[in-house]
Amino acid sequence: MKKLSYNKTDGDLTLSISVSNTAVSAINQLAAAALLLALGADASAAIRVNQLGFEPQSEKLAVVTDGAASSFDVVAADTGKTVFSGKLGAPASWKPSAETVRVADFSALKTPGEYRIKIDGQAQSDRFVIRADAYRALNAAAIKSYYLNRSGIALLPQYAGVYARPAGHPDDKVLVHASAVSKQRAEGSVLSSPKGWYDAGDYNKYIVNSGISTYTLLAAFEHFPQYFAKQNLSIPESGNGLPDILNEALWNLDWMLTMQDPNDGGVYHKLTNKSFDGMVMPDQAQQAPRYVVQKSTAATLDFAATMAAASRIFKAYEQQRPGLSARMMAAAEAAWQWAQANPAVVFRNPSDIKTGEYGDAHLDDEFAWAAAELYIGTGKDSYYRAIKAEQLPATTPAWSDVGGLAWISLAQHRAHLTPAADRKLIERRIDGLAVNLAASWRDSAYRVAMQDKDFVWGSNAVVLNQAMMLLQGYRLNGKAEYLQAAQSGLDYVLGRNATGYSFVTGFGARPAMHPHHRPSEADKVAAPVPGFLVGGPQAGQQDKKDCPAPYPANLPATSYLDHVCSYASNEIAINWNAPLVYVSAALDQLTAGASMEQKVELSTLIHQEQVLQFDSFNNDTALALGLKVIELARAAGKSVSVNVTQDGTMLFYHGMPGTNADNANWIRRKSNLVNRTGHSSFYTHTEVKNAGGDYDALPGLDMKEFAAHGGSFPLVVKGKGRIGTLTVSGLPGAEDHAMAVAALKAVLNIDTKL
Repeated sequence: MKKLSYNKTDGDLTLSISVSNTAVSAINQLAAAALLLALGADASAAIRVNQLGFEPQSEKLAVVTDGAASSFDVVAADTGKTVFSGKLGAPASWKPSAETVRVADFSALKTPGEYRIKIDGQAQSDRFVIRADAYRALNAAAIKSYYLNRSGIALLPQYAGVYARPAGHPDDKVLVHASAVSKQRAEGSVLSSPKGWYDAGDYNKYIVNSGISTYTLLAAFEHFPQYFAKQNLSIPESGNGLPDILNEALWNLDWMLTMQDPNDGGVYHKLTNKSFDGMVMPDQAQQAPRYVVQKSTAATLDFAATMAAASRIFKAYEQQRPGLSARMMAAAEAAWQWAQANPAVVFRNPSDIKTGEYGDAHLDDEFAWAAAELYIGTGKDSYYRAIKAEQLPATTPAWSDVGGLAWISLAQHRAHLTPAADRKLIERRIDGLAVNLAASWRDSAYRVAMQDKDFVWGSNAVVLNQAMMLLQGYRLNGKAEYLQAAQSGLDYVLGRNATGYSFVTGFGARPAMHPHHRPSEADKVAAPVPGFLVGGPQAGQQDKKDCPAPYPANLPATSYLDHVCSYASNEIAINWNAPLVYVSAALDQLTAGASMEQKVELSTLIHQEQVLQFDSFNNDTALALGLKVIELARAAGKSVSVNVTQDGTMLFYHGMPGTNADNANWIRRKSNLVNRTGHSSFYTHTEVKNAGGDYDALPGLDMKEFAAHGGSFPLVVKGKGRIGTLTVSGLPGAEDHAMAVAALKAVLNIDTKL
């Protein structure tokens, strides 16, 4: 077993690590780094910055407590040489921390390296990096923290390093609680319900919180499959043909499936002790019985939604897990039927159960989320109607408010929904929430979307879930400020906050070192399990009476205590870590993608489609349009093929010298895509690219028949709708698109810039 120890005297730090003859694992290195960085660190630094770093193309901001200085420098961390200078923003007050601060914007610095910020009269900032894939290690650790919080399995040294431990809570003989009895399962009946993740700092397992947590991991993979395709987390399942993020999600999904009563489809709310375990390792926890407790509508609907989402993702992995996708969908539909028959079974802890409740009396959002996932998976319009989309707001997700998850999935799959779905409503909901969050971000002295009301229990998850919803807006229309506001959310939890802490264990100059997490407290390793997001500041201080150490402050943004006693500000939880996984992956991929070519905003492409419409259209219009493309191409010295169709009939086709049958095939495939989606082919190309996806491998489409490359534009007659396509081929996609737009503008006599 590897040992990690330290001695600290008068500010001097000695770190000693003894290891076996095998190499020190990456996780051990994280543990050592966390200890070295955190001990003796000053949490009152005047310059607050993301202590990990930035992608080269990202927006890069620091927050500085107001002083006499009006300018700042960024210096090389090793030499102190100034590499960038800038002016500080105007002083602004931030009510949650009662501070006046100024923003330092060094976004123009894109050169990879290690840096610090320097301001006259202040201590230099923490060291940070600028590099590609800046968050890949963070992302891997955030996912691996789930492995390190697994129930029912021994964590072996080759995978867990210094955090290896014996198995705890096998849960192969779980009792049916009195609240959970049914005709087929009497009180005291024995069930097997192994696997799953410990929910938070305790050792119990809760369906409601598992639902949003697992879904968010699945969404991260579904939205950014390339990012996770080759990720190796060094977990027991690595190399089995599944991406490791899906391997980890399956550990919990397998447990969730055991929590459904096969006799009626209802789902037990939680698997738990009657009271919390002490601060001991899992294998040393109390040997008292564990129970499945009461079926609830919220748990059953969360289960249905998660299983329906998992079913569509695991269809592609039938060889690795035969029959799993179909089993999940059947389980989801059975759960839906139970919820329909039991629409208001609200969970409350029975009198003899003292563990976490996750009670939720407002169930419209759970019904909507489950209906949305089932609609996407089955194509049944009855499920879309059950969403009651017109009545469902888009909100920042939380375990008690999952309506936003419905909009995430509907937006992701909107090109393939049945005609019953209102695509424009889906887009409005996502963009409307992003607009409001971005407005709060712009108005904030700390440049975060959080407002006073957001400093609740688990406030760090609030800011990351806000970032996740901003990223949905960015993926929808490419507005740069949405990406920038999402970046600020990650910056906040990594150090650009009023406490000066990085709220992720193992990362940053001042990471949280004493989370309310039983294994981290009881394992005798000085550094906590890395990759966990702690709850964060909030003024409630519900644990104050239980803590031997005082809170340093009681303002919403500074009421944080890095002590194991602080379950109100320093606990970990699986639902808090999930948006950290999503946001870190998204920012790595989307920011890198944005830097590869000139950014095109989807809102610009939508505006083109709205403006470039005809009052009427006939064969002569088609001829004029086709000839205009040829005229523009000749003037530019280009050679293209052009096609105009109306109601499936070709009205114009011409291939200029140098074009061939390949161009005709591109025209056919691009035009097919427009007819399928209703948008220009460049819109779909940009949408997928902005989302970090592969536009040459669109899910559900045979790419021999469709092409997500620019050049095909929908022809629309006002009051009638789409009647055909104009398609250009022969140039790079963006140029094909620009030529089609230029021809439409000329024929329609529109001279405004589009």
